[in-house]
Amino acid sequence: IFSDDQGTVDMNCFGADDLNTPNMDNLARRGVRFSQFYVGAPVCSPSRAALLTGRYPQRAGLATNAYGDRGLPSEQVTIAEMLKGAGYRTGIFGKWHLGETRELSPLSQGFDEFVGHKVGCIDNYSHFFYWRGPNRHDLWKNDEEHREDGIYFPDIVVREAVRFMEENRERPFFLYVPFNMPHYPLQGLDRYRDMYKNLESP
Repeated sequence: IFSDDQGTVDMNCFGADDLNTPNMDNLARRGVRFSQFYVGAPVCSPSRAALLTGRYPQRAGLATNAYGDRGLPSEQVTIAEMLKGAGYRTGIFGKWHLGETRELSPLSQGFDEFVGHKVGCIDNYSHFFYWRGPNRHDLWKNDEEHREDGIYFPDIVVREAVRFMEENRERPFFLYVPFNMPHYPLQGLDRYRDMYKNLESP
């Protein structure tokens, strides 16, 4: 599970007292909590390249954010490629941001399944990329454009991750869930807006 642009102390178990993070705190309590850990880069694409290749972003060939045909070079070996070669079923559901072309897609980097977006951010309901032109629809299922207009993108991510785990529960699998939150755009559901209504925006 890879959260997007989450601060180092933005969980209760790391000292946040203005947030509510019971699920992440439960994962930390039941698993391993790193108190001295650094992400590969402070921006999206290089940190993802570091995570998937185990290399510094510069050595992985992606020291800046991906855009268009600039992404994680296809000759880089990802953890998905290694595990797929060992017989694992591999899936990614969420934000890719390691290249937009078919040659740089998740299916070309060792993943069997992908549902998500390829660019830096999307509107969570229309699934359009608005940050800079051209505005375009950016929700994909494998290498085909996919439409679920009006469905909250994080809910799509969870649904697909759960489906993948259930379908592969009897075999080894590698599941990569790179959520697009808390990255821009700030589109929390009403239940979370109510939870934080006493805090200043954002």
